[in-house]
Amino acid sequence: MDKLKKIIDKGFTENYLLGDINDIRKSLSDYGVNIDDNSERQNKLIKQLKFKLRSSINKEKNENLLLKATESFQEAINKGLEKPIAYLNNLIKENQLVVQYNKLDKLSPDEIKEIIKDQNLIEIIELLENEQ
Repeated sequence: MDKLKKIIDKGFTENYLLGDINDIRKSLSDYGVNIDDNSERQNKLIKQLKFKLRSSINKEKNENLLLKATESFQEAINKGLEKPIAYLNNLIKENQLVVQYNKLDKLSPDEIKEIIKDQNLIEIIELLENEQ
């Protein structure tokens, strides 16, 4: 019996999906559904979902940029490149961060992330790529 119910339900659903939109709206109105109210709620929900999706995408992009910049700084520190090291020291001074270590080569990835997290990551990556 469950299988029969699923087949019937699927048939009704497909009928509505393939049917004329005006017929569907009329049928819903006949059942007491206020189409305008539902349309407003749907539009609001769609806007909320779009906003959440954009924010999630931006967060992921920023995390990837931060990781790339951190790795590039570590590589620059290991190679002893002057410009990136000077830039990192400048960021430390600008942000008035207290770094536990005297030497940059002792910085952990998390400490580097903390130093550069509120900066223009694209600009930092371009600077590091040009230096290397």
